[in-house]
Amino acid sequence: MFQLLIVDDESAVVDSLSDTLPWQTVGVTSVFKAYSGYEALEILKTNTIDILITDIHMPGMSGLELLAKAHRSWKKIKCILLSGHAEFDYARQAIRHNTYEYLLKPVSDEMILGKVKALAELLQKEREELLTYQLVAQAFEESLPKLRGELLNELLQGLELAPRRLQEKMELLKVNMRLGAEFALMLVRMEGKLSELDLYNLSLMEYAVVNMAGEIFEDGFRLWPCKDIHGFLVFLVTLKEGKIEEAADSENADQQLQQLASQLQLSVNHYLKGTVSVLIGKWGRFPQDVPKLYQDSLYSLRRRIGSQSGLLIYVSEALEQQPVHSLLRLYEPPLLVHLLESASWTLAEEKLQSVFQELRAKWADSSEHLVEVFFSIYASFSSLAHKNGRELAGMIGPGLSDVAGLAACRSLKALEEWTFQAFRLMKQSMENETKNDREHTVEKIKQYIRRHLTEDVSLQAVADYMYMHPVHISRIYKLETGENLSDYILRLKMEMAAVMLADRSVKNYEIALKLGYQNPNYFNKVFKKYYSLTPQEYRSKLDEDG
Repeated sequence: MFQLLIVDDESAVVDSLSDTLPWQTVGVTSVFKAYSGYEALEILKTNTIDILITDIHMPGMSGLELLAKAHRSWKKIKCILLSGHAEFDYARQAIRHNTYEYLLKPVSDEMILGKVKALAELLQKEREELLTYQLVAQAFEESLPKLRGELLNELLQGLELAPRRLQEKMELLKVNMRLGAEFALMLVRMEGKLSELDLYNLSLMEYAVVNMAGEIFEDGFRLWPCKDIHGFLVFLVTLKEGKIEEAADSENADQQLQQLASQLQLSVNHYLKGTVSVLIGKWGRFPQDVPKLYQDSLYSLRRRIGSQSGLLIYVSEALEQQPVHSLLRLYEPPLLVHLLESASWTLAEEKLQSVFQELRAKWADSSEHLVEVFFSIYASFSSLAHKNGRELAGMIGPGLSDVAGLAACRSLKALEEWTFQAFRLMKQSMENETKNDREHTVEKIKQYIRRHLTEDVSLQAVADYMYMHPVHISRIYKLETGENLSDYILRLKMEMAAVMLADRSVKNYEIALKLGYQNPNYFNKVFKKYYSLTPQEYRSKLDEDG
C-alpha cells in the first residue's frame, strides 16, 4: 500500500481530489495535501511519499521546480504533472525530471485513478526487482561477521533454539558447523596496554587478533569468534574435515591447540606489541554443551589466571569441577528486564516460569538461590518502574514492594506466589497507563478540533498543536477510536453544516466558507456524499418535516 501527495495552489482542487476519490481501491492508504511547493517539500521531509501529483503553475515554486527538488532527494517517487497548458516545452521539461505522466486539465476522476493505479503496480514491481534484492544481500553479507558473533554470544549466554531453527540460522549466516559436532572454547583476554586503549583502537586490535587467530589455526581448525559480555574474545574451535580421524587416532588435538594458542600469544606480542592470556576449555558437543563449558571456562579463568597476565591455561577434566552451580534460566537471553522494558509480557511470564522450573528441579531447598532469584526479579521490576517515572510501591503496592525480612524468600512457594502476583500487578499498571495516555491524547485532539472546526484543522495543524508527528497522530487516533481522524473531522463539519442549514438567514455559500470550503460547489459535493442530499435538498426536507 502506498502514500500519495497532491499539490496545487487551488485548495478546492486538492480537497476534491483528496477527499472524494476512492484511493484505497487503487492501492493508496494515505493522502497528503499541500497548497504550495514549499509545503510539499516539508511533507516530503517527514513522510514516505510514493506518488506525487502536482500542478505546474503555482506561486513561489512551480511544479517543475518541485519535481526537480523531489527527484534529487527522493529518487523513487513517481510523479504525475497536471497543467492547463499544452505547450510541448512543459512536457519536455517534465520528462527530463522523470515525470511518469503529463495530464492536461480538466482531467476526469477515472483518468486520475487509472494513472495512480498503474503507478502503484509499477512501484510494487520495482520493490520486487532483483536490484533491490542484491543491495540488501550485499548489506547482509557485510554484516555477517557481526551477526555470527551475536548468535554465538547468545548461545554462550544459554539461548536455546530448536535444532532445525538453529541449523537454519547457521546456514543463513554461513557458519560451517553441524549439530552434534565436537568443539572446544578458547578465551582470549586483552591485557596490559591493549586493555587501556580507547574503544576505536581496541576494536582495531581485537579485529587484528581475530585475523591472526584465523591464519594461525587455519590448517587444522575452524574458528567461530565473538566478543562476549565481559570483553573477552571467545573462539568456538572445531576440527576441519580430514583432520577429525587424524586427531582421534593420535589424540593430539589438545596438543595442537595449545601449540597454536602459544603461537597466537607470541604473534600478538611481536606484531601488536601487546599481551594476551589464553584459556582453552574442555571438549563438548554442539550446541548443548556450549553454555556449561563457557561458564566452566570463566570459572577457570577467574581461578587460574585471575589478575595475572600473559598466561596460557588448558582446563583439565578433574580440576575444574564446581561444587555449586549457578542458575541458568535467570541469566540466559533475553533477560527479564529487557522483556519488561519492551512490554513483551507473554515472553516475560514464560521466562519467569522457566526460572521456577529450574529452581524446583535443582535448588528448591537452597536459600541462597531463592534470594538470588528474588533480588534479580525485584531489581528488574524496580528498573521498569523507575524508567517509567514511577515508584515500585505505586505499581505493586507497599506490601509486595517491602523487602524487610525478605518474607518472599522463606520458601520456593512463597517466592513464586510473590513473583507472579507482583508481575500481574505491574502488567496491569503499565497497560492502564498506556491506555490512559492514549485516551488523554485523543481527548486533547478532539478538543482542539472542536474549538477550531471553522479554522485550520488539517492533520498538520493538529500535529503541530500536539507536538507530535502527523503519522503518529493518525495511528494513535485510529488505534483508540477505531476511525480515521479525517472521518471524525468530516462528521463534525457535516453535523455543524446540518445545524446551520436550519437557519434560513444563512446562505449555502456562507456555510461553506465558514466551514473552510473555499469552493461552494465542492462543499455541495461533500455534503451530498455524506447525507445523500444536496444542501438545498436537505433544507427542503427540513421544511417538509416541519
